[in-house]
Amino acid sequence: MDTHSLFASRSFVLARLLLEPIYREDESLWEALRGERDAIAHYFRQIGQEVVVDEAEGYAFLRQIEVEGGESVPRIGRRQSLGYTATLLLVCLREELARFDASAGDSTRLVLTRQQLRELVSQFVRETNNQIRDIRRIDTAIGRLEELAFLRAFGPPEAETFEVMRILKARFGPAELEEVRSRLTNHVERGV
Repeated sequence: MDTHSLFASRSFVLARLLLEPIYREDESLWEALRGERDAIAHYFRQIGQEVVVDEAEGYAFLRQIEVEGGESVPRIGRRQSLGYTATLLLVCLREELARFDASAGDSTRLVLTRQQLRELVSQFVRETNNQIRDIRRIDTAIGRLEELAFLRAFGPPEAETFEVMRILKARFGPAELEEVRSRLTNHVERGV
């Protein structure tokens, strides 16, 4: 029995959005989202979420509704600290994406190798006498950003290349970028 016939296409969109962003490349979900956008937005508003759709960049995701005052809003996710290296990598990727968008290239995808990602971060991380541990710490940060859908494996696994997902721009805007830069600067000045 075909499970798609048991459930409306909207059900698959709702389920996916609860787990991760939807991208234009997933044509069936993207079209279902576009076709039933109002009903989907209404459903998520009832549980304290806003559906953010960027047609130009080709992604959609959920954002927690923030209400002024003391009104309580249901939360469906936990906030988790990224850690210094992952946060640093996030800032570097956001800036790299801005440079990429400003350049006059034919590609719309920013793809970086694992080594390029390591080099982006290593210039800001204090080296220790254990180079293997330093590399492992950066690789852990890369894995964390992959889990959070800011990076996606691209190409064959042995190539170790990653696409920087454009959703990073929406989730990590200029105000957040400046706030994190300030925290990172304070972190470095304290000598941690």
